[in-house]
Amino acid sequence: MKGGVHQGKVLKAIRGHYWVETPEGLYHCYARESLAKRLQTTNPIVVGDEVTVEVVDEAKREGVITDLHPRRTKLSRKVSTGTRESEQVVAANIDNLVIVSSVTDPPFRPGLIDRYLVAAAKGDLNPIICVNKVDLEGLEELRDVLEMYRALGYPVILTSAKTGQGMDELREHLRDKTSVFAGHSGVGKSSLLRVLVPGIQVKVGEVNPRTGRGRHTTTAAELVRLPDGGYVIDTPGIRQFSLWDLTEEDVRRFFVEIARYGAGCRFTDCSHTVEPECAVRAAVEEGRIHPRRYESFFRLLEEARGETE
Repeated sequence: MKGGVHQGKVLKAIRGHYWVETPEGLYHCYARESLAKRLQTTNPIVVGDEVTVEVVDEAKREGVITDLHPRRTKLSRKVSTGTRESEQVVAANIDNLVIVSSVTDPPFRPGLIDRYLVAAAKGDLNPIICVNKVDLEGLEELRDVLEMYRALGYPVILTSAKTGQGMDELREHLRDKTSVFAGHSGVGKSSLLRVLVPGIQVKVGEVNPRTGRGRHTTTAAELVRLPDGGYVIDTPGIRQFSLWDLTEEDVRRFFVEIARYGAGCRFTDCSHTVEPECAVRAAVEEGRIHPRRYESFFRLLEEARGETE
């Protein structure tokens, strides 16, 4: 029996199947063929998307997505299939990008955090750096780099899903917001989610002792309602995060300290490498820009220029 037309939010998306939450309840949906053809992307509809659903069988709670509403924000990355590169939108209409790393097991990787910070800025998201597994040894060695991020204005939360440390602070940042968890496999995203949403059934993975890398446990992004209000999207862990449509201007603009000091360079198109009276190089030499961030800036600049292998 056919029903009406509802507006809803995509909670889960797997290979052309979509579960959409509407004021009338949850529906299992497909995308109308004409809509999929019009969007012409590898994943036309993603978790967090706001859509219009036409009910095709009320008894079976089945519907068809007839329209995709404009996205307010998004987290996306570059994927390669053979020689073709395309954009893969990970999640849409989100407020916070929670960049989850771990003290160790797998090791803390500032370069990946810097990539996510640029992605957050490009997608108009509020970034939060969450360092998990602080119950393990090694936190003291990270103090310098964590203070660097705090000095740049980024929230840094130290958590342990095992002991509960920092979880109240994390809850406050997530309250009444839609947040996406992203990071390497094995850093504890799903473990954090189990603490935030007691009783939720999520798989928790281990780290491969040979490679030091986490094993994938989350296989599809899913939007989960938080008890105190808001949603969290747990995404599959990644080995590498490539930025989609990255330009040199993006890199200069979204490394906030480079943009700040770069305004004082003698030349407006300063590359911050060899030009005279470069305010950025001077800031690095004087300790006002962290050398680690300066190196990360150049790695991404080379990527934007297509100079990386």
